[in-house]
Amino acid sequence: MGAGQREQTTTMTDVVARLGESLADLTGPTCDRIYAQLDSYAAIEPTALASAVARNLRTALTALREGRVPEPTSLDGAATTARERYESGVPVEEIVRGFRISIALIQEEFLDIASSTRLSVEDTVAGSRIMWGLGDAFSTRIITEYHQLALNAALRDARLRTAAVHRLLAGEGPDASALVPIDAHAPYAAVRCAVANPADVERVRAHLEATGSTTSTRALVAADGGVCLGIVATEPTDPGVAVGIGPFVPPKELPRSDRVARQALQLAARLGRDGVQGITTLGWRMAAASRPDVWRMYADRFRTPLEAEGEFGAELRAAVLAWLEHQHSVNKAAAAINVHANTLRYRLRRYADITGCDLGDVDDLMGVTWALELDHPDH
Repeated sequence: MGAGQREQTTTMTDVVARLGESLADLTGPTCDRIYAQLDSYAAIEPTALASAVARNLRTALTALREGRVPEPTSLDGAATTARERYESGVPVEEIVRGFRISIALIQEEFLDIASSTRLSVEDTVAGSRIMWGLGDAFSTRIITEYHQLALNAALRDARLRTAAVHRLLAGEGPDASALVPIDAHAPYAAVRCAVANPADVERVRAHLEATGSTTSTRALVAADGGVCLGIVATEPTDPGVAVGIGPFVPPKELPRSDRVARQALQLAARLGRDGVQGITTLGWRMAAASRPDVWRMYADRFRTPLEAEGEFGAELRAAVLAWLEHQHSVNKAAAAINVHANTLRYRLRRYADITGCDLGDVDDLMGVTWALELDHPDH
């Protein structure tokens, strides 16, 4: 062999063996660097971190020894690290950074050994690529595992939340595992709403819980299928859908509040109303809806006769409702439905002729309002 040529004095197997001998020496500096760079690791016990770092080093040695980057699904050590750090409250991005620190020190040691032993350039580059690939594979497994843990925790929380809400609305009271402390002396109101779009359920639930809480008393709202239900400490703001709310009562009386919330939600849907609807906003309509016999009588007298008139019947109904809404002002009602005042007067007369009602009679006016606003109970 010529003087300009040098015989390779080591192989990848030799480098891996040397790297394995330095395992114990690398663990301490790696832990020190992680503690120095990642504040979230302050709560991690040194022995637990040292164990995880040693596990990472062994994983790296195995990858170099086998000459390939492992599949993320095979990295059970990464899954173990993710579970341990998740339980300690370490953010997923910090876990990934912690592993990157480990890999960086291993790679530094690998390159030092490769250089000092004159490992071939090809093997040195291959080893470096394996280290980088291992970092990516480890990160993928950690993120996947962490997100699954977070999802499982969210599902457990949702199940506990739903069970607690159902107990409260049934009058059973909270148990020791309740997610939110319930003040036995504070007033709460039941709330219910149906959310048509599944993608909006969690947004509505969180909105009701956040805006239905006070500084001293928290709300508790659960999602059960497409329905949000729960208890609030103050009236929540409009979440963009109809919400039925019951009266504020002591916790032991929540079943009564829930019954009112259910009725309010049903009535709001019938009337096409959005926002938070309860006794104060629905008023007499709540009482009217609870008497279907009287409701049916008024509907048969003041609503059903319009059905034979087709589109003209719909125009008559709109005219009377506008007149009622504007405190019997013909001009305001006509402007509201964009017709001439004389046209409105004509429609009011025709409505009276067809139904036989007297729009100057208080009793008839009550029945007309009831029938035209709530429609027919059988519809």
